Amino acid sequence: MRHITLAALLAAILSGCAAPYRLGPDSLAGFGQLESSYTEGRDYSVEAYDRGSAITVLAPHGGDLERGTSRLARAVAGADWNLYIFNAWLGRGSGRLHLTSANFDDPRALDLAGRSRLAVSLHGQAEKGKWICVGGANAEAGRLVSEALARAGFRTQFPCRRLPGRSSKNITNRAAAGGVQLEVSLSLLRELDKGGADLPKFTLAVREALSAALKDIKENPR
Repeated sequence: MRHITLAALLAAILSGCAAPYRLGPDSLAGFGQLESSYTEGRDYSVEAYDRGSAITVLAPHGGDLERGTSRLARAVAGADWNLYIFNAWLGRGSGRLHLTSANFDDPRALDLAGRSRLAVSLHGQAEKGKWICVGGANAEAGRLVSEALARAGFRTQFPCRRLPGRSSKNITNRAAAGGVQLEVSLSLLRELDKGGADLPKFTLAVREALSAALKDIKENPR
């Protein structure tokens, strides 16, 4: 889903938080090829929980791909929102299991997102500083999330210029009203993954904003 420089990759690794172990395009055409080439339960694992919610939380690059995104997704989903996480477990070789969000077609993820009104996906981005780039096809939901995160003390960019995430094929945009894509810088992701005071602030901001967006969608169907 993203291109990163060698310098950014090295800086992220030295900082103790893994960047995507991938340079260039994906080596897999889709989840079917991934499934036939690697073993679930050994090379990767999937967490998929249908809680009957209108909101689905996704982390398609969890585990060793973009460390910290799995924890963030679980926190945002809580016990009531649908949750999908793909965890790669090949260490530095995990980039081989990377699928861009537009190519991420695990039927379990497609099913959860497709039966939701709204979705949000969590990612890591190899950029300097501590900030969140807010993209996705649902611009109004993205605006609400960006503003809520800013009020909680986080630096945001909306709309996200480098990683807009607006493709209709993007897994987060498979929900009926589209979705929001959150690209969290690696240094911030590392802090959130430690579970300090910023994690509940982040979680509450995202949940309140998405709940407000969902309410608006229900009251003002387009």
